[in-house]
Amino acid sequence: MDTEMVTVQESKRQSESTWNDGRNLLGSDRKSGSGLSRDAADLARVGKKDVLKRRFGLTSIIGFTCSLMLTWEAVMMNLGVGLENGGPAGLVYGYIGVWIGFISVSIVMGELASMMPTAGGQYHWTSILAPPSAKRFVSYITAAIYLAGSVLQSTIASNNPQYDPKGWHVTLMMWAVLGICTIMNTCLGMVLPVVEVFILIIHVFGFFAVLIPLLYLGPRAKASAVFATSYELGGWNDVTLATFIGMKGAVAAFLGTDGAVHMAEEVANSSTAVPQSMLAAVLINGGMGFGIMIAFLFTAGDISTILKSGAAYPFINILEDATGSKSAAITLSSMVSALQICAGLAGISSGSRMLWAFSREKAIPGWQWISQVQTRVGIPFHSTVVIVIAAGLLALINIGSSVVLNIILSLVLQAFFTSYIISLSMILYRRWKGDIAEPSPNIPREVMVWGPFRLKGWMGIVNNIFAIIFSVIMMFFGCWPTTKHPSPSQVNYSVAIFVGVTLLCIAYYFVRGRKVYKGPVMEA
Repeated sequence: MDTEMVTVQESKRQSESTWNDGRNLLGSDRKSGSGLSRDAADLARVGKKDVLKRRFGLTSIIGFTCSLMLTWEAVMMNLGVGLENGGPAGLVYGYIGVWIGFISVSIVMGELASMMPTAGGQYHWTSILAPPSAKRFVSYITAAIYLAGSVLQSTIASNNPQYDPKGWHVTLMMWAVLGICTIMNTCLGMVLPVVEVFILIIHVFGFFAVLIPLLYLGPRAKASAVFATSYELGGWNDVTLATFIGMKGAVAAFLGTDGAVHMAEEVANSSTAVPQSMLAAVLINGGMGFGIMIAFLFTAGDISTILKSGAAYPFINILEDATGSKSAAITLSSMVSALQICAGLAGISSGSRMLWAFSREKAIPGWQWISQVQTRVGIPFHSTVVIVIAAGLLALINIGSSVVLNIILSLVLQAFFTSYIISLSMILYRRWKGDIAEPSPNIPREVMVWGPFRLKGWMGIVNNIFAIIFSVIMMFFGCWPTTKHPSPSQVNYSVAIFVGVTLLCIAYYFVRGRKVYKGPVMEA
């Protein structure tokens, strides 16, 4: 047997027994009896060495997750998607449904992150939880799909929606944003946690900076115009169907919830801080997103006029009409644009850690170079460079077009939800079989053990099932175009692209991947 690679079954037994040994030896939250820190012991149970510097605490990782999601900002940008399909009432009730769904997903993802706090996230979890016959294949495909989504998310986050110049102008601006994000993730990586706390403060204060002028200066609509007015402009002849299609905009506002998972190896007390940060970010961002959406709907004036104008981002017109000042609208829109850069910063951080984690499994071409870590600062520099280059190449596509933006949003949605569905299904499989036990000093070494963050008993099973159903529904409707009979330029090509990328990943796995990828490498 290779000294660096063991079978998946043996890897599972070793990682689980290592974690149990670490738990049994822990004398405090800081150090174990063997001299390992709590975080190092938690990481050792999945067979990984603690090599990155743990710079993030609970507050900074909450800031990181919130800045990656930027929910209230995304709600403003995606208003048109829901208004065209479902109207104001559809937008409100659809948002509430999506919010509840992401709370459910974040709880289950938090349970997984608490059990296995590794930067690999979904692919590592599925490798441990999947049936033996499917471990390698399911783990590899999960990683490939999620990496594609991460790169696309970083590209979207670098786009400036408040400016409508020529296509090459958009590309140059995106490259500039990517350059800033690269510097912040490498040369200034040590101060990234402080920056994320600062971004969290700006994120919260920016919410009130937009909300207060809207409510104070804007017109007032009747409650019935917001909560009881539904319509659809896509020709579906069914408001309920249109509402589900329009929920894509709300879903996009919550994507990135799991970004903290891939920073787990840089977070102190990660088995509790990472799941808590995900749940806190969904609750905080969800509340602000709902507040800004209600404020816009009550002060938007004649919504039909806005939709007929064909504006790619109706919120800019709404801000101008509500404040009565084009300068104020530009200022507030520019603030949203600046916060978008912050989302790009967090997106590149999360995506690069996922790529780094997968490369240390020797699973991708050039893994020797990509998996290197700058020992002085404890940052995976090379994986960051790869993610930035990939996002920069994608920026050559003019995503200033709302049509192309809709396709890319759908691709990100499909990639992320596919990885969610696989991971959530694997933990439900183990949960249903009763394979995961409560922590105990005398528990057998081969048994998987829950982390400190968990929804116990039947409530955990029900929530797990609901999270899977929600993910499947959102992924399904994310494939639909916004109109019933789309023109060639309006067709949602994301399905074809996603299937094509998935088939390429599967083909690569059977041609080469399965020869080099045996599952997570045992380092510890």
